[in-house]
Amino acid sequence: MPKKSYYEVLGVPKTASEKEIKSAYRKLAMKYHPDKLKDGTSDQKMQELNEAYEVLSDPNKKSNYDRFGSPDGPQPGQGFGMNFNAGMGDFRKFTQNIFDTVFNFGDSGRSSKQKSAKVEKIRGDDIYTEIIVDFIEAIKGKEFKEKLNKFEICGKCKGTGADNPSDIKTCNGCQGKGQKETQTRSVLGYMKMITTCDRCNGSGKLTGKTCRECNGSLYTKKLKNVTFKIPEGSDTGDKIKIDGYGEKGHNGGESGDLYIVIIVKEHKYFKRSGLDLFLDLPVSFLDIVKENSVMVPTPYGFERIKMKNTYQFGKILNLTGKGVRSKRGVGNMKVSLQILMPNFTTDLYNEMAKILEPYEDNVNAEFSEMVKKER
Repeated sequence: MPKKSYYEVLGVPKTASEKEIKSAYRKLAMKYHPDKLKDGTSDQKMQELNEAYEVLSDPNKKSNYDRFGSPDGPQPGQGFGMNFNAGMGDFRKFTQNIFDTVFNFGDSGRSSKQKSAKVEKIRGDDIYTEIIVDFIEAIKGKEFKEKLNKFEICGKCKGTGADNPSDIKTCNGCQGKGQKETQTRSVLGYMKMITTCDRCNGSGKLTGKTCRECNGSLYTKKLKNVTFKIPEGSDTGDKIKIDGYGEKGHNGGESGDLYIVIIVKEHKYFKRSGLDLFLDLPVSFLDIVKENSVMVPTPYGFERIKMKNTYQFGKILNLTGKGVRSKRGVGNMKVSLQILMPNFTTDLYNEMAKILEPYEDNVNAEFSEMVKKER
């Protein structure tokens, strides 16, 4: 079955905006979070989601992916309808062995002494996980304390895998070179083939008695207390990096990093777009008529705003600096007035009707006339 495209993973079209991509990611992340999905597939689905969002939320990576099918841009050999990348490494090794043999390049310039194997230290993979935070926590920032596992080079064997230094011996299969050389005859003459030693796996060394602390794995796993902070103004898709808490390395390489992807819950009343916040604020008809001061809730507390009798339903009031505060800047808060009739008794409404009887409001009639003229 062919692998899904990143757009298919998030369920959005290629024309989706940044806001639509973020919204789709948020909904799916909430749906497939381990707390919600109990069938054991959460980790795989979240990995697919994070990989897709990592690419599609980055304009450069998204552009490369759309053009070349890879977030890293064009691959070697791409662009002429042919893929020269697959197998080229093996082909180069093959042809180099032929030249080494036929033209005697193999031994020129080499020391008569055997070279010791140099094992490449490989860094561990990064790990991605998620944390769901409340809307206000994301706006104001919050500190978390967690216990996390960390892989470290074994302190007892210093990453050798041996119980004692005397337990480390030179591999007799490759004499410490980490590679084996064999010769085969071809139409071009004798061809020398170099392969990784299967006894020492290319290290050039064999361990007699393995380390009792790490069982020869070179690493130990320790549970540590870690404090990290959700920065104020965080949004869904933002990541927190914790160095060294990823997968363990190989051959003594350092561990990868841990990335915590933030998922922000939606708020019942506040809405967010970039750095700006939006709120529908119910106010009484009497507050407008009497020009009262009303309370406006914000993530940082309450503000008082004086009403004016000229305000209409849907009037937008701007609270400067009361939006999202982050390293990207400071936003504003847009308050939309939702003017409501007071919940009076019938007798009181009748009394108000008598008071207002001499007055007329032709708003409806004027609007009807405007619509009539458009026909």
